[in-house]
Amino acid sequence: MRGSSPSSYTDAVKRQGASALIAATISFLRTNNISKQQIFDCIRQNYDARAPRYNIQKYRNLARTYEEMGMVMSTWFSSPKFLDRDCQPIPLTAGPSARSVLSLVRTSRVSVSRAVAIQLMRRSPSIGMNDRGDFIPLRREFVLPDFAVPRAALVMERYLDTLSRNSSRHHTEAVLLLERNCHVPEVNLTTIAPVLRDIKKRGSAYIDAVNGDLEALRRRRTRNKGSGEMSVHIFAWTRLAKVRKTQDTKKK
Repeated sequence: MRGSSPSSYTDAVKRQGASALIAATISFLRTNNISKQQIFDCIRQNYDARAPRYNIQKYRNLARTYEEMGMVMSTWFSSPKFLDRDCQPIPLTAGPSARSVLSLVRTSRVSVSRAVAIQLMRRSPSIGMNDRGDFIPLRREFVLPDFAVPRAALVMERYLDTLSRNSSRHHTEAVLLLERNCHVPEVNLTTIAPVLRDIKKRGSAYIDAVNGDLEALRRRRTRNKGSGEMSVHIFAWTRLAKVRKTQDTKKK
C-alpha cells in the first residue's frame, strides 16, 4: 500500500483480518452442519436488540462437564489408587466398588455425577469395555463424537480472551499469558509424519507434567472473588498450500 500512512495500513489489515476470521468461522460451522439461518440468527442477536436471544447455558454446562471429564481421565492415569503395578490404569466397574467410576469421580474432585460420567464414558472413543463389562481407558485425552463445534467454541473463547488480555497489558508490569507459534510456510507434507509424532509425544509429555502442577492448585467450589480458571492448550496444524491456477492462452 504505497503512499498510505501506517495507521491506514494497520486499519486495512485489521479489517481484512476480521474478514478472514469471520470467513474461517462460517466455513467451519457450515462444514459441521450448522445452517446458514442459525449463523445469521446468531449474528443478528448481537446487533439487533429486537432479535431473540439464544440461551447458551446448556452449552456452558456441557463445556464444564467436558472439561471435568478431562480431569477424571487425568486422575485415572495418574492417581496410584487407579494404577496397577506397571503404572497402567486399571479397569473400573460401573457398580459400587473401591475400583469404580464413582470412586474415580470422587477422587477427581469434580461436580460430575456418577450417572453422567458413565453415560459419557460409554459414548467416548477414549474408553472401551472389557469382557466383564468394566470400563478400560484407551487414551488419556477425553473426546466425544460430533463435538467439534462446542470444543472449538471452548478453545476460541479462551484464545481470543488471551489475545485481548495480553494486548491490554503492554504498558503494565503484569505477566503476559503465553501465546506463541512457530511456522514454516512451505514444507513437504508427505515427509512430516515423524515430526508430527515427535510434536505430539513431547506436547503430551509437557501437558502431563504441567497438569500435576495445576491439579495441586485446584480449589474446591467456592464463591471467592479471587477464584477463576486456568487452562493450557497445545495444537499443531497443517494445511495444503493454495496453488494459483494459470491459464495457457497460447494458441496451439
